[in-house]
Amino acid sequence: MLMRWLIAGLIVALLAGCAGSGPRITKSVEFSEPAEKILYVVPFSTIMVPLDVEESVFDQFVDVLNAQGAGSGYKFVILKQDLDTIDPAELAEHYYLTGEIYGYVEESGCCSTNMRLKSRVRLFQPGQVEPMLQLSYPRETFFEHDYSTIGNERRKLTADISATLAEGILRALNAI
Repeated sequence: MLMRWLIAGLIVALLAGCAGSGPRITKSVEFSEPAEKILYVVPFSTIMVPLDVEESVFDQFVDVLNAQGAGSGYKFVILKQDLDTIDPAELAEHYYLTGEIYGYVEESGCCSTNMRLKSRVRLFQPGQVEPMLQLSYPRETFFEHDYSTIGNERRKLTADISATLAEGILRALNAI
């Protein structure tokens, strides 16, 4: 009987540890709603992330923002330049989103693969140097090669990250 309680306690502890790996939201300043509900989206910065992962996260992020934000009246405009090539004074006049995708690690053995990817998105409002909202989402997945492929798991990973980041931003915007 004691063994059952120990096993049950271990399972609960493991599940609680997994639940803590969700998105982390940090708010630093009061947010005022955009009068025109237009937000600019700057392409994400990436560091050592496979190109297909990088493009997939950003493209799906924007797709979710546009699909789900339309119901609230928000419009998202993609800027085609990187953050370092955009005039800071011009950007400071608008609400805008930018983010990073980094820390991609793929560890494969004979029978399984572990993937990790960190992501962060920040929301700025006019006149603010610091983001009014930052959402960080480290993600890890493990799979056995008998049940899935690296390509399939990459697609699942990018879909989860992009949807989580976009939905977090939209929840914050709709909470105003």
